[in-house]
Amino acid sequence: MVSLLLDNAVKYSPEQGLICVTLQKKGKKAVLTIYNTVEEIEKGDQERLFERFYRRDASRNSRTGGSGIGLSIVKGIVNAHRGKITAESRDGRSIEFRIVL
Repeated sequence: MVSLLLDNAVKYSPEQGLICVTLQKKGKKAVLTIYNTVEEIEKGDQERLFERFYRRDASRNSRTGGSGIGLSIVKGIVNAHRGKITAESRDGRSIEFRIVL
């Protein structure tokens, strides 16, 4: 799960981009956050990121490759552990994945 999210962050961050990983304890829960800069992401894309085989048109190139199932697999793993995953971009130039288990 973590390796899929990190792979995704590396693929979609621009050159000299920023990737931050944090793990915190919140009460009885663990909160994993992976933040990275991106070229650009729109609100409609954020809502579909966890759909199986979904790939943004802008992301379809030889540099990133992939089949569009990684984030769907991550969501399945999180759900199997009765956790929650969210993806949020506040500025369209970065994205934050947050997993609570």
